[in-house]
Amino acid sequence: MINYSQTPITPVAIPDQLLRINDVAALTTLSKSCVNLWVAQGKFPKPIALSATLKVWRSSDLSDWIDMQFEGIEDSNTAEHSEVTPSPQKAKGKSK
Repeated sequence: MINYSQTPITPVAIPDQLLRINDVAALTTLSKSCVNLWVAQGKFPKPIALSATLKVWRSSDLSDWIDMQFEGIEDSNTAEHSEVTPSPQKAKGKSK
């Protein structure tokens, strides 16, 4: 029997592999409760319900979501570096 907790997750190798919540948490480094909260808030891909109690995610959906997260970071880092202006420092001391 395969011990899935020690098997590396490689969603790129199998694009439509179905991942359960523990695999999703390991892949994204998010907690299970955070994944569920973000799904409810629309911040994370919705799972596929295979039954009333079994939900899975397509690894390709997660890979796309991860890529989108990095696109946002790269765009904001570029904007931050191009629009940085020094702010005046406030004088420290008591006014009388």
